[in-house]
Amino acid sequence: MRSYVVFSSMGPDRPGLAKEISEFFTARGLNIDRSRGCVLGNEFGMIILTSGMTDDIERFVSELDSLRQKTGLEIHVRKTKAPTHREVLPSIPYKLIATSLDHPGIVHQICKVMYQRGINIDDISSNVDHNPVTGANIFQMVCYFSLPPAVKILDLKNDFSRISDEYNIDIRFDAVITK
Repeated sequence: MRSYVVFSSMGPDRPGLAKEISEFFTARGLNIDRSRGCVLGNEFGMIILTSGMTDDIERFVSELDSLRQKTGLEIHVRKTKAPTHREVLPSIPYKLIATSLDHPGIVHQICKVMYQRGINIDDISSNVDHNPVTGANIFQMVCYFSLPPAVKILDLKNDFSRISDEYNIDIRFDAVITK
């Protein structure tokens, strides 16, 4: 039987961590179905959805201490369902891009609107880059979400317009067919 596990790790960044992690998965016959990794400050964080035969998954989990020792990473795992078994209501996929001069609260304000409208976030990332020409720190957030049929697009546009005016954020979102 096929099983699924979400693997998350964080620790001091150095060259070769992604190779060591993926090598550990491959040596146990596991597939990396979806992954994300990035450097945050001086830390490298990675989250992976992995799948394999149940016996291979159990062996993988029981041998994680060796990966912890080899890499110095904090590692957590959690059993999960196959992505195709996730209960999803009919919805329209959207992509949102928010850009602004950096200041606290941008992610919170956008996520709060989505929560209040019952919108599920499927994928979210944000970054602050220093612009050497202007000297400003520029914030950008990219978010994929699922818009339920009960949410009126005009109402959502009005909510984002209010936030945009109040916090000086450029917020754009459009329906997408694929990422």
